[in-house]
Amino acid sequence: MGISQISDSPAVVLARSHLDAWTNHDLDAARRNLAEDVQFYSPAANLVGIEAYMDGPRGLAQFAKQVVPGSLRIVAATGDDRNALIMYEVRTEGGPFGPRLFPSAQTWLLDESGKIKVERIISIVIPLRLV
Repeated sequence: MGISQISDSPAVVLARSHLDAWTNHDLDAARRNLAEDVQFYSPAANLVGIEAYMDGPRGLAQFAKQVVPGSLRIVAATGDDRNALIMYEVRTEGGPFGPRLFPSAQTWLLDESGKIKVERIISIVIPLRLV
Protein backbone atom coordinates (compact mmCIF):
# COMPACT_ATOMS: atom_id res chain seq x y z
CA MET A 1 0.00 0.00 0.00
CA GLY A 2 1.43 3.42 -0.95
CA ILE A 3 1.24 6.67 0.93
CA SER A 4 -2.21 8.15 0.50
CA GLN A 5 -1.77 11.54 2.14
CA ILE A 6 1.12 13.25 3.90
CA SER A 7 0.88 16.75 5.34
CA ASP A 8 3.80 18.97 6.27
CA SER A 9 1.89 21.02 8.84
CA PRO A 10 3.80 21.96 12.02
CA ALA A 11 2.01 19.37 14.18
CA VAL A 12 2.56 16.58 11.64
CA VAL A 13 6.25 17.47 11.31
CA LEU A 14 6.69 17.24 15.10
CA ALA A 15 4.66 14.03 15.39
CA ARG A 16 6.65 12.39 12.58
CA SER A 17 9.89 13.50 14.25
CA HIS A 18 8.65 11.99 17.51
CA LEU A 19 7.77 8.70 15.79
CA ASP A 20 11.15 8.62 14.03
CA ALA A 21 12.95 9.21 17.34
CA TRP A 22 11.35 6.51 19.48
CA THR A 23 11.09 3.89 16.72
CA ASN A 24 14.84 4.29 16.18
CA HIS A 25 15.47 4.06 19.95
CA ASP A 26 16.43 7.74 20.43
CA LEU A 27 14.43 8.13 23.62
CA ASP A 28 16.20 11.35 24.63
CA ALA A 29 14.96 13.03 21.44
CA ALA A 30 11.47 11.64 22.05
CA ARG A 31 11.50 12.97 25.62
CA ARG A 32 12.39 16.49 24.38
CA ASN A 33 9.16 16.56 22.32
CA LEU A 34 6.94 16.28 25.42
CA ALA A 35 5.20 18.90 27.53
CA GLU A 36 5.79 18.41 31.27
CA ASP A 37 2.13 17.51 31.78
CA VAL A 38 1.80 15.32 28.68
CA GLN A 39 -1.26 13.05 28.67
CA PHE A 40 -1.26 9.69 26.87
CA TYR A 41 -4.38 7.62 26.22
CA SER A 42 -4.59 4.09 24.81
CA PRO A 43 -6.72 1.02 25.46
CA ALA A 44 -3.81 -0.34 27.54
CA ALA A 45 -2.92 2.75 29.61
CA ASN A 46 -3.74 6.32 30.55
CA LEU A 47 -0.56 8.14 31.57
CA VAL A 48 0.12 11.69 32.76
CA GLY A 49 3.54 13.37 32.94
CA ILE A 50 6.84 12.74 31.20
CA GLU A 51 8.09 10.11 33.66
CA ALA A 52 4.95 7.96 33.42
CA TYR A 53 4.80 8.43 29.63
CA MET A 54 8.44 7.52 29.06
CA ASP A 55 9.60 5.33 31.93
CA GLY A 56 6.56 3.84 33.64
CA PRO A 57 5.71 0.13 33.44
CA ARG A 58 3.43 0.86 30.45
CA GLY A 59 5.58 3.72 29.18
CA LEU A 60 7.04 4.29 25.75
CA ALA A 61 10.55 3.05 26.61
CA GLN A 62 9.19 -0.43 27.44
CA PHE A 63 7.57 -0.75 24.02
CA ALA A 64 10.14 1.15 21.96
CA LYS A 65 13.02 -1.17 22.87
CA GLN A 66 11.16 -4.01 21.11
CA VAL A 67 10.54 -2.03 17.91
CA VAL A 68 12.77 -2.87 14.95
CA PRO A 69 14.67 0.33 14.08
CA GLY A 70 13.79 1.51 10.58
CA SER A 71 10.48 -0.39 10.53
CA LEU A 72 8.30 2.74 10.77
CA ARG A 73 6.06 3.10 7.72
CA ILE A 74 3.78 6.14 7.52
CA VAL A 75 0.54 5.36 5.69
CA ALA A 76 -1.16 8.77 5.96
CA ALA A 77 -0.70 11.99 7.92
CA THR A 78 -2.74 15.15 8.20
CA GLY A 79 -2.97 18.05 10.59
CA ASP A 80 -2.59 21.75 11.25
CA ASP A 81 -0.55 23.97 13.57
CA ARG A 82 -1.51 22.11 16.75
CA ASN A 83 -3.20 18.82 15.75
CA ALA A 84 -1.86 15.78 13.92
CA LEU A 85 -3.34 12.45 12.86
CA ILE A 86 -0.98 9.78 11.57
CA MET A 87 -1.67 6.23 10.45
CA TYR A 88 1.47 4.09 10.56
CA GLU A 89 2.90 0.69 11.37
CA VAL A 90 5.98 -0.63 13.13
CA ARG A 91 7.41 -4.11 13.62
CA THR A 92 8.61 -5.67 16.85
CA GLU A 93 10.88 -8.57 17.68
CA GLY A 94 11.80 -10.18 20.98
CA GLY A 95 10.33 -9.27 24.34
CA PRO A 96 6.79 -10.20 25.33
CA PHE A 97 5.39 -9.30 21.91
CA GLY A 98 7.79 -11.29 19.74
CA PRO A 99 7.69 -10.71 15.98
CA ARG A 100 4.58 -8.61 15.41
CA LEU A 101 3.23 -5.88 13.16
CA PHE A 102 1.52 -2.93 14.91
CA PRO A 103 -0.73 -0.94 12.55
CA SER A 104 -1.76 2.19 14.46
CA ALA A 105 -3.73 5.41 14.22
CA GLN A 106 -2.53 8.15 16.51
CA THR A 107 -3.44 11.75 17.26
CA TRP A 108 -1.35 14.48 18.87
CA LEU A 109 -2.29 17.87 20.31
CA LEU A 110 0.57 20.32 20.77
CA ASP A 111 0.69 22.98 23.46
CA GLU A 112 1.43 26.67 22.84
CA SER A 113 5.19 26.01 22.84
CA GLY A 114 4.96 23.24 20.23
CA LYS A 115 5.40 20.31 22.64
CA ILE A 116 3.18 17.23 22.77
CA LYS A 117 0.38 17.90 25.25
CA VAL A 118 -2.04 15.04 24.44
CA GLU A 119 -1.41 11.82 22.53
CA ARG A 120 -4.01 9.16 21.75
CA ILE A 121 -3.39 5.83 20.03
CA ILE A 122 -5.26 2.79 18.85
CA SER A 123 -3.35 -0.23 17.51
CA ILE A 124 -3.90 -3.81 16.61
CA VAL A 125 -1.32 -6.53 16.99
CA ILE A 126 -0.74 -8.93 14.10
CA PRO A 127 1.64 -11.91 14.41
CA LEU A 128 4.13 -11.68 11.51
CA ARG A 129 3.41 -15.24 10.47
CA LEU A 130 -0.03 -13.97 9.38
CA VAL A 131 1.33 -11.04 7.35
